[in-house]
Amino acid sequence: MTRRLIITADDYGMCGSVNDAIEECLGAGTVRATCAMVNMPLFNATADLRQKFPSCSVGIHWTLTQGRPLLPSPQLPTLCSPDGEFHSVLEFRRRWMRGRIDGDEIRNELKAQCRHFSQVAGTPDFWNTHQNSHVLPRLFALFVRVGQELGIPAMRSHRRLTVPCKMSSLRHNLSHPLYWFKGQVIARWAAKAAAGGVLMPDGRVYTPGYDGAGIASLPEIIERIEWSSVRKAVEVVVHPATRVEEGLFGSLKESRLLEYKVLRDPSLKEQLYRKGVELASFESLRATT
Repeated sequence: MTRRLIITADDYGMCGSVNDAIEECLGAGTVRATCAMVNMPLFNATADLRQKFPSCSVGIHWTLTQGRPLLPSPQLPTLCSPDGEFHSVLEFRRRWMRGRIDGDEIRNELKAQCRHFSQVAGTPDFWNTHQNSHVLPRLFALFVRVGQELGIPAMRSHRRLTVPCKMSSLRHNLSHPLYWFKGQVIARWAAKAAAGGVLMPDGRVYTPGYDGAGIASLPEIIERIEWSSVRKAVEVVVHPATRVEEGLFGSLKESRLLEYKVLRDPSLKEQLYRKGVELASFESLRATT
């Protein structure tokens, strides 16, 4: 049985330290997918990614919770604060749950971001969202519909493959029932999207208790995944950067540096290969349909 692992680096385009780190990791062959933030200052560098790294997937990292929108902010009065910036992710979630965000504004901004992405870098290979902003009731399905309308073939699944440190996934779930329940709800949303023809990995690996999101322990974590339940691939999400950028990274700071240090080393690819793991891109999802 082939063990396929997609390591996806989020936030391309955010700043130079992120772009540099992701490109170095793509060059090392450890990262085979990245997704770009269309509304960030260095997004246009995405234009060269497919030429530089032809075996890698390039997706869109839809962004509604950081920076400014592509559409004029007066056209998005429920998505933006008076200064023209998107609301923070916490405020976005509060407003959505209270019915204070217009779904048509979201749809229009997503389409505008995808149009610009396509003009610069071609059709996205997959989509996901910055800060998981779409993982809310009714909103998940809205994003899935827009992705299908735009012809984006794949998305991040959000089915949870939990590999906690120093305990079993069952024990972790019993200790965190709300985490387990939310995971079950999201898995149902993902299954509905998959039934509608959307490609996605079989799950995303979560590593509670591991330092630095678990990337330094990846060879160990790989051995603890229940591969018998994996038909296509699993995804690990990373956010590498060459240095900390204050005001941009939120709570993900030192973990970015650790991920960069680990993923820039080509020997990681060989370590995983010896364990029967193939580092893959989102294209591998097509090969297993």
